[in-house]
Amino acid sequence: MMSLTMFVVAKTLFNADMDEMAGQAKTIGHAIEELQAISNSEYKAIFNWPEWIPTPKNRRRKKSRNVIYSTIDNLIAERRATAVNGRVADTGDLLSMLLLAQDEDGRTMNDNQVRDELVTLFAAGHETTSNALAWTWYLLSQHPDVEAKLHREVDTVLDGRLPTLQDLPNLPYTEMVLKESMRLYPPAWTLSARQAVEDTTVGDYLIPKDRLIFVAPYAVHRRPQFFPEPERFDPERFTPENEKKLPRYAYVPFGAGPRVCIGNSFAMMEAHLILVTIAQRFRLELDPDQEIELNPLITLSPKYGLKMRVIKREKPAAPESVAKPYRDLTAVPA
Repeated sequence: MMSLTMFVVAKTLFNADMDEMAGQAKTIGHAIEELQAISNSEYKAIFNWPEWIPTPKNRRRKKSRNVIYSTIDNLIAERRATAVNGRVADTGDLLSMLLLAQDEDGRTMNDNQVRDELVTLFAAGHETTSNALAWTWYLLSQHPDVEAKLHREVDTVLDGRLPTLQDLPNLPYTEMVLKESMRLYPPAWTLSARQAVEDTTVGDYLIPKDRLIFVAPYAVHRRPQFFPEPERFDPERFTPENEKKLPRYAYVPFGAGPRVCIGNSFAMMEAHLILVTIAQRFRLELDPDQEIELNPLITLSPKYGLKMRVIKREKPAAPESVAKPYRDLTAVPA
């Protein structure tokens, strides 16, 4: 899922195809995971050395950051090289939009500004979505009744053809599955800190001035007054009727308010299309030897990965015929 979502984001942001990115997928994924682990350790540390001091942690940070920066810098340089009279062509991707953007004075962004914008979307736009999808496949493998209902919807709506953006409104149950998966395993399991500007009381708790507070969707999403039997996987919680009954901030997988995730619509569209496309042709069964444990870094991933067995779905049989058994393909990491 990490490689797949990276290819999608690379195509959307840079118009880069799979062949261009295939050799870098694993390296970039490792660099992002390393940066997350470093950031996570700093949250817990009593004291952190400044980044300019070459401690082992800072050297690892610099190496991982350079992997991501150099990848994006090369893509920017390649696009600049295609410019005619100093102007790049509009290829419909975000990179060309940023390179062509002008402020009120007609100035354009320099390469560092463009890179900073792209790094944010590149790092956040594929890693979180891949985690959401991995947890969704895991939950479907543990709940065959939900999986069967999802397959019925996909088979009925699509009838064997590939999905398009226009099909998504007609696939509401699949979206409900994604939403319930992100309730139980929100990729952004804790949101960025906020600092109290004055003494504040929230409920029975006093928050002193200057205290840093984190909001944890992982905990909020398990409050039984909003989600009865909160540990149970139940996509029906997100029918339109049930979703309207939820308080405004009871479900916040993308955050909320003025700093809500800017990529939330894109991420949901991407995850929805990927889930439908794969579920149309395959089932994923958890490897019986796979150990499941949370890895709560900046995002919430499976600590030991999720090795799953990919099983080809046969075309739905006519009522009078006998359904063929699933054909086992291979075990691959989700």
